[in-house]
Amino acid sequence: MVAFWTLLPYGAAALVLLLSVAIRLFLRRRQTFWARHGLPSTASEPHLLYGNVRGISTERHTATILLQLYREFRERRLPAGGFNLFFSPVLLAVDRRLIERVLVKDFTHFQDRGLYANAKVNPLSSETLFALGGEKWHQLRQRLGTALGAPNVRVMFATTVRIAQSLTEYVAASGRRLDLEWTDLLARYTTDVIGSCAFGIDSRTIREPRAEFRAMGHRAFRCSLRRMWKLRFGYCFRRLADALRVCVTESSVEQFFLQLCRSTVLHRESYRAVKSDFLQILLDMKARGELDMRQVAGQCYTFFIAGFETSASLMNFCLFELAKNGAVQEKLRAAILTALDDTDGQLSYDMVMSLGYLDQVVKETLRMYPSVDFLFRVSGTDYTIEGLGTVPRGTLVVVPVHAIHHDPAYYPRPEVFDPDRFAGVGSSHGSTTFMPFGVGPRHCIGATFGLMLVKVGLVALLRSFRFSLDAARMSADVTFKPRSLVLAPIGGMYLNVERV
Repeated sequence: MVAFWTLLPYGAAALVLLLSVAIRLFLRRRQTFWARHGLPSTASEPHLLYGNVRGISTERHTATILLQLYREFRERRLPAGGFNLFFSPVLLAVDRRLIERVLVKDFTHFQDRGLYANAKVNPLSSETLFALGGEKWHQLRQRLGTALGAPNVRVMFATTVRIAQSLTEYVAASGRRLDLEWTDLLARYTTDVIGSCAFGIDSRTIREPRAEFRAMGHRAFRCSLRRMWKLRFGYCFRRLADALRVCVTESSVEQFFLQLCRSTVLHRESYRAVKSDFLQILLDMKARGELDMRQVAGQCYTFFIAGFETSASLMNFCLFELAKNGAVQEKLRAAILTALDDTDGQLSYDMVMSLGYLDQVVKETLRMYPSVDFLFRVSGTDYTIEGLGTVPRGTLVVVPVHAIHHDPAYYPRPEVFDPDRFAGVGSSHGSTTFMPFGVGPRHCIGATFGLMLVKVGLVALLRSFRFSLDAARMSADVTFKPRSLVLAPIGGMYLNVERV
């Protein structure tokens, strides 16, 4: 008689073989999703594992991949087209009327983003407006609707000016340092501002690049194939991901920010300290019973994560284009200095936010380099698109912001930096052709703060320094860093700086 234990290896091998066959059949079925539903898709054959995005985050940025797909579907005159993001079928929206329906008019069919976050292992990510869906999102969005409106952003202006002054002092002290890399430096500036406004701390990362707060922020925003696979797995197999306690963001990172927020709140409540920042706005809401402690920490975390890299990216590319376009830079500096003459050299909220040419320069930078290069929603119902077919419930729909911003049908000579596109009364582009902060009910509620943060930093720098491109260290034609959640130049940003 054969001992049972001698059969175990054969049983295990059979199980592995069975699982391998099942996974392969599942992936093959995902490959044929578009054909089975009678929907048009990209002409390229999807890879079994990578789908139509081979090289994503290793060789090519998402903006580059989506631009290629967008142009293909535009040439085929399709309102949308399908492709596979790894094993997930994704519909790329192309027609501006369809995009408006998805983001605005038929929002009830596309409320959620389909992001995965396990509340047990990622307690902060699961509480963000970005990840929440359904009624939980709706209730929290209503409560936070005015938290980052102009009146509250105005309150945080003085803190931003103080830190912008620290930035200019650091640049002045650096002189003609050849190792001054602007992508990192500007991220440290935005980290200091948001750290002060969201967590009530002086993180001092401008002068201390290796500060723990900066390191944790960098880890929270880290982009990797592993993280992308986890997000796709959690989206497709939510119950299994919950059972496996799939952790998308490092637990130690979220615990750091959670404990930091708790300790700051405990200090303020113990000493009845009141400050003019975002955290105080949330604490006032907590005192009224509108938020609990984890929600307060979650929104501080959201404020930081959603703001520091995106704002830094905008400033970075704005300085890059100004360094390449000397006439635009001089015109902007003249406008800034004229406005400062009227305020005796002092920055004020109204002066900074009403600088017309600065607003044009920032908008043109946002057009060419939108920090978030695409938006996405999940179809909550089967949705019929005229001239295309019916998109099944649960399908991920992507809006390629960067590709639309570079469509010559909307912006002639899209690769040319031209702030005059946004000049005058008739310069306002349609909401679905200019979407740096999204559109519709899920638009970015931190847009006013982000613009204030960027404009203060730019005014502080441009009043003191003149920038030109360091041709020996970087090209005038930027290539996006593949492994980055926001647009960033590969190899860093190096500029020549001289005193005005």
